[in-house]
Amino acid sequence: MSHPKVIYAFTEMSSVVNPSGWRENFQRAYDKTVFYGEYKCFGPGSHQEKRVPYTQDVDQNEVRPFLTLGYIKGSTWLLPPPKY
Repeated sequence: MSHPKVIYAFTEMSSVVNPSGWRENFQRAYDKTVFYGEYKCFGPGSHQEKRVPYTQDVDQNEVRPFLTLGYIKGSTWLLPPPKY
């Protein structure tokens, strides 16, 4: 997709996760339009300093809308997210 938005929050990233994170897209122009964010992730695969440039460390205000169960109608199939 040309404008995906992906956020990982409170995610344990084991050594299986490549620290460089998201690699090139099929179309290089998408590198300017994708949004890959991380919030309070941890583990050996979570070293953001090694990520591709378009991965962002999001703050509490940016992640808040994605941590509500209503965002994906999660109250029917997910446990509540951790409190921060």
